[in-house]
Amino acid sequence: MEERTRRMKIWQRLSYGYLKLLEKTVRIEVRQPECYTGHNVVGFWHEDSFAMNLALRVLSGDGDMSVLVTPDEQGQYFRYLLKRCGGDAVGIGYGFLNAGTLKEILDSLKDKKRSVALAMDGPFGPRHIPKKLTYFLSEKSGIDLVGVTVSYSRAVSLSGQWDHCHIPLPFSKITVRFDNYGVAACQYPPRIRLYQDEKNCSIMSRDNLLTQRGTILEEISTGIAGQRQMM
Repeated sequence: MEERTRRMKIWQRLSYGYLKLLEKTVRIEVRQPECYTGHNVVGFWHEDSFAMNLALRVLSGDGDMSVLVTPDEQGQYFRYLLKRCGGDAVGIGYGFLNAGTLKEILDSLKDKKRSVALAMDGPFGPRHIPKKLTYFLSEKSGIDLVGVTVSYSRAVSLSGQWDHCHIPLPFSKITVRFDNYGVAACQYPPRIRLYQDEKNCSIMSRDNLLTQRGTILEEISTGIAGQRQMM
């Protein structure tokens, strides 16, 4: 257990160091920023969890942002990165939340400068299938659901993971696009779009993903994957 904890701390620090490198070298382009008002339920795909730490700087500029994370090692990993990047992590349980946790989250959304973000298909998939919690929070709070699509000019895709986690490369371009779906409803959920222009923006595009081996980045990515496999 001590060895496992030590390894986790090492990868947390390496991951944060890599995020700081990306912060200085990548270019972030925001599309349709008017869709995000600073008071939304924000949904993204789990595969973009790592890059969302960079996108948080864009999101937090218009208000406070709370990100929902699970209370396990995977959640602790992302909680560490969020905290170091200036984000606010809120621990939630697996599946649907208990009434107390839901009430706290909904009460926080009464603040007109507060948003809540979550991985719509997390924590364990199926991939690209939004969980009802995403719609529930929007419906019960009466706040618009904003979807975030992240695309990369160059990135490593961890295809061995259920979510195909994407790790952007230094000196690349990250495109963050917002789509406003209005107030969602559990019984009549919106059709979440992955992209508008498949050739240029698709997060599934093979042309935009590198699978190089034997680099320092690959070692970091493998470490991140290993950390995720322990969850």
